[in-house]
Amino acid sequence: MAAPTTVAHGTERIAQELKRPYVLVLVLLAIVTVAEVQVPTLGRNLDFTTTLQASLLMTSSVVKASLVALYYMHLRYEPRLLSLLPVGPLVFVLLLVVTVMSH
Repeated sequence: MAAPTTVAHGTERIAQELKRPYVLVLVLLAIVTVAEVQVPTLGRNLDFTTTLQASLLMTSSVVKASLVALYYMHLRYEPRLLSLLPVGPLVFVLLLVVTVMSH
């Protein structure tokens, strides 16, 4: 009789972990960081242009910043209007980066 209770308890624990995916987000952040560190090496080996390398690094940085903001700063669980507030400054940063890279 103890086994069904243990299985039910384990299922509840897994369901709670899926509601709070902080460990999964941590693993994703680590994977993206390792990929970022490898971009210069891959760039030399695969003849990536400097612009492509910079674009890959900036894209991965945006992905990491978004994951941190959404999960660790809890914007994913806030009302929609509050979670959209960081989008405005990100547009200006994107414009600045595009302007700097085009010159």
